[in-house]
Amino acid sequence: MRVGSLAVTLVALLASAVTPASVMSAQALNRTLDEGTFLISRAGAPVGRESFRITRSQSPTGEAYKATAQVAMGDRRIVPTLTCDSTGAPVAYDVAVQGGADGVRLQARARPGRFSSLLRTREGESTREFVVPRGVVVLDDDVIHQLYFVTLGRRSGSLTVLAPRAGVQAVANLEDRGTSSVEIGGSLLPATHFVLSADGLPRREFWVDGAGRVLRVAIPDRGILAQRDEPPR
Repeated sequence: MRVGSLAVTLVALLASAVTPASVMSAQALNRTLDEGTFLISRAGAPVGRESFRITRSQSPTGEAYKATAQVAMGDRRIVPTLTCDSTGAPVAYDVAVQGGADGVRLQARARPGRFSSLLRTREGESTREFVVPRGVVVLDDDVIHQLYFVTLGRRSGSLTVLAPRAGVQAVANLEDRGTSSVEIGGSLLPATHFVLSADGLPRREFWVDGAGRVLRVAIPDRGILAQRDEPPR
């Protein structure tokens, strides 16, 4: 066999041996944990939808989560991207709000003990730095799926909640109300009912399945109810 032919053969063999493993490794390193759509209603009338995806991957510093969404509320469009570490604590948060009277762009980054944000509005720019403990979570007032990170590694007790776009930091209490069920798409799904409350933040009642995936959210102070239109897959 000629040298050129031998080289081609070896390359082909190596490719056949390595490619499947590489594909499997890439799939294992970037896994979708949850995705779906919430129908959002106020006082019983539909007012919007939220389509979201939560993935988990390996980063140079360990396991990381990424949560993205498209939220449509009337003429407003909210596009958040949240990156978290293995505990659900924020590493980076970017959100753009388009339409309506409050066009906003927020960029926030974490460093040990700090979470710094830059907020751009039509009136100009402003910065803010939050002093945060371990285990802090980000919850945007108009985003539903981020509640996934509230019960990641915890079932009850106190935790620090950040609403960077609103400029609010609060110590919240998470209460486990026990088992329940949620009807989605004509099926009753077993769930755990939680209540999250804090001064300065709207009270949230939410239901998650055994994998921590959010099924239903109620925000009584705002008359908001958000529910998945299909069971989690």
